[in-house]
Amino acid sequence: MKTIELVKEYLSSEGYRYNIDDDGDIHFKYQGTNLFITNSGEDEQFFRIIMPNIYVVENNRMKVLEAANMITRDMKVVKAFLVEDHLWLSIELFIDSTPEFGDFFVRCIEILVAARHKIAQEIFG
Repeated sequence: MKTIELVKEYLSSEGYRYNIDDDGDIHFKYQGTNLFITNSGEDEQFFRIIMPNIYVVENNRMKVLEAANMITRDMKVVKAFLVEDHLWLSIELFIDSTPEFGDFFVRCIEILVAARHKIAQEIFG
């Protein structure tokens, strides 16, 4: 079974409501936070969860880039990057063909939440 199908099955079994966009990405909320899981097509072992638009870059681009670099460098599995003038976070993993999402799913989300908090501390002091 493809990763995206396993994700939908897991989310349904845990009571998450989700929507699927035109690209096949799965959008859902966790404690009020918007997240989505990308449809990686044929790469059935790739799992990516994204927390989009956590911060809008204004006149402090260098400070945001330094904070993004620090998060990517210091926190396990998190990537921080700019999409236009919006800071996004992601976790990207390779998983086996029969993953137990319950073993890592909530931990991934909690790492994203912690990274968002740490970035806020870095940007706003």
